[in-house]
Amino acid sequence: MAGMPVPVVLIPALLSDGAMYREVIEQLGGMVEAQVMVLSEPTIQDNVAAVLAKAPPKFIVVGTSYGSSIALEVGLAAPERVTALWLMGCDPAAPEASVQELVAGLETMPGAVIEMLAKLAVPKEATRAAEIFMAMAGRVGSKAGAVQARALRSRAEVTSRLAALRMPALVVWGEADQIVPVSVGRALADGLPHAHFHVLRGCGHLPTLEAPAECSKLFKAFLENDVGYGR
Repeated sequence: MAGMPVPVVLIPALLSDGAMYREVIEQLGGMVEAQVMVLSEPTIQDNVAAVLAKAPPKFIVVGTSYGSSIALEVGLAAPERVTALWLMGCDPAAPEASVQELVAGLETMPGAVIEMLAKLAVPKEATRAAEIFMAMAGRVGSKAGAVQARALRSRAEVTSRLAALRMPALVVWGEADQIVPVSVGRALADGLPHAHFHVLRGCGHLPTLEAPAECSKLFKAFLENDVGYGR
């Protein structure tokens, strides 16, 4: 007998919306009860509060890049509610000065900055993923994107607190990630007590957009083997 759908909250990357996870959600089918949250509160902690106010009593939290930074903080803020984590493309270290440059760029020359981000986020041969990212950025808008970048700048380092996240974790990284290198993902997984680390060949910063079938397969196995789906 199939298991009951697992509540999953998915938080997209900067300047991204539900299209980031659409194919993965479709491929997971009845395994998940998916809730995508596009967040643009002024600080990371405000975003965490927004997630906890809207999320089910217990849930898995999934995040990509900016969304993954929020997911980590959600897990730390409510470990009794977060049953598992799926993390992609985030850096648990303190934010770098370049985040401020990103804020300024999104405020003063958004078109050029969004185009630059698209080129950085996905390998140049991944034209479909780049087009989807540009479309998402157009829907979210540079004003909300600048707020998101400011929130990213507000975050504290999480590296020293990773050991407190004792729920199962899936860490998926693109081998060709130009924004947050694979070494950061490996260190993140090593710092989490119960994490599985997977590297996707030829993939950039946005795994669910670039390799939805591989991501779905990994998450299905994670649900069955670590979260207990179907038992």
